[in-house]
Amino acid sequence: MILSHEIPQGCKLYFGKSARLKREIETLASTILYKNGYEEIITPAFAYLEYQRDIKSREVVRTNNQYNHQIALRNDSTIDTIRLLAPHLRENALSKRWFYIQPIFIYPTTEIHQIGVENLENCDITPFIKISLDILDSNFLNSINPNPKQKPFLQLANVRIPQICAEIFKIPLVAFKNIDVEAISNSSPIMQELLYVHNQQSLQEFLQHYNTLEQNLKYALEQLLELAKEIPYANCIISPLYYAPMSYYTGLFFRFFAENSTLILGGEYAILEQNACGFGIYTDDLIQYLLRSDGE
Repeated sequence: MILSHEIPQGCKLYFGKSARLKREIETLASTILYKNGYEEIITPAFAYLEYQRDIKSREVVRTNNQYNHQIALRNDSTIDTIRLLAPHLRENALSKRWFYIQPIFIYPTTEIHQIGVENLENCDITPFIKISLDILDSNFLNSINPNPKQKPFLQLANVRIPQICAEIFKIPLVAFKNIDVEAISNSSPIMQELLYVHNQQSLQEFLQHYNTLEQNLKYALEQLLELAKEIPYANCIISPLYYAPMSYYTGLFFRFFAENSTLILGGEYAILEQNACGFGIYTDDLIQYLLRSDGE
C-alpha cells in the first residue's frame, strides 16, 4: 500500500523553512549573477531523446510524443543551453553569459535542483570560483549557518592531467575514473609522487623536482598551480589526478564539497564545438548542508 503522503524515491519535497531557504538561495544567486552581467534562460523540461544521450552516466526518463518521436525529460541543463543558444551565438545576436534555475531529471524518479551558469565568451574559471565564494560567504548564508561544523572544501583539478598521464605512462583512463591507486602508482615513480600532491606547496615542490617533464604535462600542472595562487582559500585541496564526472569537461575544474556532498561544481568544457566554462550550484545538497549545520 502506498500512503497518501509518500513521494517516489529521489523526488524532492520542500516546505516551511527548507522551501524558504531554497527560494532565498535562488534569489541571492540570481542577484549576484545579474550584477556580473548574466542573463537568465529557462529551457524546456522535455527534449528529443537524441539530444539527451550525450550524458553516458545518466539514464533518461523517456516517453513518446503524439508523432511517436522519443522524448526525454532533460537530464543536463548545460547541454540543452548550449544546443538551444548555438544558432544565435554564431550570429552574435545574443549575450554570451547565461544562468538558469531549474531541475534535471534522472531515471527512474530522481530530480536534482540546480542553479547553473555558463560563460561562452571567456574560458576563465577564476571568476566563477569567486562568485561561488560570494554566495557561500554571503551574509544570508552566514546568518543561517554562523558556525559551521565543517567549512566547505575547495578542490582544484585539471582534466587534461589524467588524460596526458594516461597517454605518457600507458595507464587505462578508467583507472583515474575509478581512483585505482595501485594501477596509477605502479606505472611510474613520477605517478607515485604525483599521487601525494595535495596542496599548492606540494605541487610547487613536485614541479621543481621533476623539471624535465613532457611539456604538455608540465604546462597542465603549471595551469593548476597558477589557479591555486589566484584563489587564497584556506580549505583548498589540489587534486591533479582527479577525473571530472562529466565527459564534456576539458581543462581546469573546481568543486566545493562538505560532508561528502558536492555543493558547487564547474570548469572548462566544450559542447557542439563551443568552448566555454560554467558551474552549477547543487541546491538540494547546499540546503541539506545548511540545515544540518544549523542543528536540524
